[in-house]
Amino acid sequence: MDEVFRKLEKAGRTDVDNLMKWLKDSKIIETVRDEKVRRLFKDAVNQKRIELQKFKEVVAELAREQSKTAEQLSKQLADTAPKVLDAAAVGFQAFKEALKK
Repeated sequence: MDEVFRKLEKAGRTDVDNLMKWLKDSKIIETVRDEKVRRLFKDAVNQKRIELQKFKEVVAELAREQSKTAEQLSKQLADTAPKVLDAAAVGFQAFKEALKK
């Protein structure tokens, strides 16, 4: 999970919305819990650039609520990494194309 997060960080994709999408894609959260999970990010220094440590805290809290370990959820996140990284790459490519115009 850390490696994927760092790649997202390099691509500038560690905002709350993108991390929420990753959590949903990983089947860790459901849409109905959006606001509750967003509140876990509330005290982050920068909502547009969440730090790895803060993300780990959120994952740990979600694990506790689901009676799982943070390691189990981290593995789930790591397993869905390609989907998240592909989306980040597509977004970055679209951004580069827009700059050319």
